[in-house]
Amino acid sequence: FGERIPTIIYTITLWVGSAILNPNLGEVGFDQFRQSINRQVKMHLKSIHEDPLDAMEYFNLGLAYMAIGHHKLEINSYLEAIRLYSNYAKAYFNLAMAYDILKDGEAAIRHAKEAEVLYGKQRKHQQVRKVRRQLSILNKKYKLIPKKFIRRQ
Repeated sequence: FGERIPTIIYTITLWVGSAILNPNLGEVGFDQFRQSINRQVKMHLKSIHEDPLDAMEYFNLGLAYMAIGHHKLEINSYLEAIRLYSNYAKAYFNLAMAYDILKDGEAAIRHAKEAEVLYGKQRKHQQVRKVRRQLSILNKKYKLIPKKFIRRQ
């Protein structure tokens, strides 16, 4: 093992040095990234065509749409995943984030609360805390007042 340490150090030094000399090493251009995501979208659509009742595939399609900024299609994919599996807490959470991106605070908060409830029922306490942190951010961002406190004029 002692003889391998200099080899490991040399390999790491060579790798770091080459990254410094060539800062583009390992980077993917935007066009390559977009093509990759478009291939993923086609793959998910093909899988959905083969099995239209696969909630996970709709969720993954939503993730792909998110990556390329197609948030309305992302939302539709998450909604379909939820239609197929109503306890899909992760889909509710991602749906909340997509609505937040589109500046629909009411929908974002509503779906985040649903994710919080579902994660609680599933006893996923770490996820509950994550959703609560996000709900706090959303509530501060949108400062929504419950309708029962708004006076009718």
